[in-house]
Amino acid sequence: MCKISVITPVYKVEKYLRKCIDSILNQTFEDFELFIVDDGSPDLCGEIADEYAKKDSRVHVIHKENGGAPSARNAGIRVATGEFLYFPDSDDWIEEGYLQELYDIAIKTNAQLVISGYTMEYNENNSTRSYRVSTPEQNYYNRQLVRNNLHNYFDNMMMAVPWNKLYKADYIHEHALEFPNLKWDDLHFNMEVIMDIERVAISSAAGYHFFRSRAGSETTYVFDGMLYKKRKEQFEHILKVYNYWGVTDKNILSMIYGYYASRLIQCIQEIAISGCEDTREQIYKIINEPLSVKAFGIGKINSRPLRMSAIPMKKKNVNGCLIVGKTIGFVKIHMFHLFNMLKCMSINKALKLK
Repeated sequence: MCKISVITPVYKVEKYLRKCIDSILNQTFEDFELFIVDDGSPDLCGEIADEYAKKDSRVHVIHKENGGAPSARNAGIRVATGEFLYFPDSDDWIEEGYLQELYDIAIKTNAQLVISGYTMEYNENNSTRSYRVSTPEQNYYNRQLVRNNLHNYFDNMMMAVPWNKLYKADYIHEHALEFPNLKWDDLHFNMEVIMDIERVAISSAAGYHFFRSRAGSETTYVFDGMLYKKRKEQFEHILKVYNYWGVTDKNILSMIYGYYASRLIQCIQEIAISGCEDTREQIYKIINEPLSVKAFGIGKINSRPLRMSAIPMKKKNVNGCLIVGKTIGFVKIHMFHLFNMLKCMSINKALKLK
């Protein structure tokens, strides 16, 4: 038995895989096993993984038919022997002291879950910029503290993803938790993880590098008409957990509904620039849906630009929503680095306001 089982799903990432694996194997923390789950990747990922397994006894490769990242992670969970589980994405990388930082705080606090910050890496036309998201260390050592504070970490992506978290393996196995076979399975998994959790620690580390890239200055935009439906499903899952907890604090609920309102602005932005014939009808439906009305009515949005963007949504003004959506879309596409710099500044400001 080792201290950490690192599980990374691999599919069509041969360009990035070596950097990811090297960053894991070069950790100052050495007592881990690495499961590289080749999810039926059609490129050279499987061969690259096998190459590393031959050179380092800590590396194990699972070859399976393609089933998506959730099934790949679950395959790793079933064979992992570590005291803790860690799930990096295979096109990202971690700083050499990152696992040690997560493990140290887990042991110090006896946490069942450790959540850290991260660093966003954006590349456009061979120009790379980094934006760090970090929050002060915290120890929520009982259920009440957990339930009174985790809402502070929804609006900055810290709750949504698995790659900035160290999970206590016994807790995952005892509750029979697996990643669901859904789009954006990460948040659903994490909501199930925190449902009955008692001890959560927050690490100030930001040593996980989350890589996003655009190949050229002209962005190819693909409209996903399911975005609103998926965002609503996600939020209903969040509400399910908070109802289970019996949370009635108005400030906490305001923060949770504000998180959803911010996600709705993203949906409206996507629709506004989609070019679909029924754009106005889709926006009208979203801003008049009861859950949306409540979110824009009682939700607290931390970001000032998003608060301003929400004004026409609150007033149910379709034309205003279109203007806001197209403006955000223009900045996002044509002022890529500015958009992400403002996004990161907003996230860090919100974290300091907690």
